Amino acid sequence: MRHPRRTTGGATAALLLACALGAAACGSGSPSDSRPRTVAAFTTDQQLTADALGRAAEQLRQRAELLGLADPKVTTGGGVLTLSVAGPIGDRLAALTHRPALELRPVLAAAATGATPAAPVAGLVPTPLQDRFAALDCAADPATDPGDQVLACGDADTGPGRAKFALGPVALRGTDITGSSALLAPDGSGWQVQLDFTPAGTTAFADLTGRIAALDAPANQLAVLLDGTIVSHPAVRDAITGGSAVITGGFDADKAKQLAAQLATPALPPDLHPVTPAP
Repeated sequence: MRHPRRTTGGATAALLLACALGAAACGSGSPSDSRPRTVAAFTTDQQLTADALGRAAEQLRQRAELLGLADPKVTTGGGVLTLSVAGPIGDRLAALTHRPALELRPVLAAAATGATPAAPVAGLVPTPLQDRFAALDCAADPATDPGDQVLACGDADTGPGRAKFALGPVALRGTDITGSSALLAPDGSGWQVQLDFTPAGTTAFADLTGRIAALDAPANQLAVLLDGTIVSHPAVRDAITGGSAVITGGFDADKAKQLAAQLATPALPPDLHPVTPAP
């Protein structure tokens, strides 16, 4: 489930993050929710066409609804998306604009960190990554680079001694997803996020899982990365052809619903951000 915000000025209007004192100031709200409404305005650094702005407005409204904000309404004007909800937005402001970078990559090698002497390496680390892999202690996530083969660390929330991984090329990205939803695991083990793939993503996922299922551990594992951090790396036993997959990672209900809301709305402009008041 860190993300600096840019500021913009001039004609991009102002951030309106204020709770109105009454319906006359911010709108009347729905009949079932008479709470004062909170308003927030967002913009982008690019100029959007009217059609793109309309699509972004609907995606922002949908994301707000999926995040649990009450009675969301979005209007457009001057290149600004203005969101109005019943009640407070609270700490969900950042989640309204950020879409985590999702990648699925095959695992090439893995090792524990923090062990003395160094823990043995399972799998094969590509030669160009061997020195960096040996030195990586996962005290901080390694810098993400665009290479086919990269290093990554397990989620810090899983406890001390984060595992480190060498990974192969990206097999699927967030753009290969058509939708996502948060649900409880059938065995009651916790919350997870289900991903539904595009036709191209379905084919790529089936090909990848079929190829790695026959390999020895850890090469039979598929790493799921969010913003460069591995949240899970399940072992694959058979080709998965149904066009969907689930992400697990110790999510509670709020985190799973937030991630599902962010991944389910891919048409929001990637640089959408709150704007500060113009001087």
